[in-house]
Amino acid sequence: MSEKIEFQHKEKFPSSIEYLDKIERLSSKIAREAGFDESTVDDISIALTELVNNAIHHGNRDNRAKKVTVTFTQTPEALHIAIRDEGGGFEPEKLNDPLHPENLLADNGRGIYLVKALMDNVDYRFPGNGTEVIITKKRKT
Repeated sequence: MSEKIEFQHKEKFPSSIEYLDKIERLSSKIAREAGFDESTVDDISIALTELVNNAIHHGNRDNRAKKVTVTFTQTPEALHIAIRDEGGGFEPEKLNDPLHPENLLADNGRGIYLVKALMDNVDYRFPGNGTEVIITKKRKT
């Protein structure tokens, strides 16, 4: 991201779903202040909540001693949100296709698919320990 940063906010949370409401409220506030309409604010909150939930359960394995770090970065072009866990990482290319007939009734596996549908860009980084997922929603100009 070589764009000019207008705003940045970073917070760490214990790996517990009890923090999801606080993260969602924070996300909605920041997205509204960035000028997104209510529908887009909802999309951003849904995507972020899904990724934080994944970081808690799949990344950090519900270990409250491990943290989930959420960083909001606003630029003139977009809102970027990085979600980082302290888990063992994963291989995005090995995720099952939730639209494949054998996966249609599966209990899980739709989160990343949903996030990709709601956001303009989804990137993965694997910085040593853990996974960082960066989602981007472009601002209308």
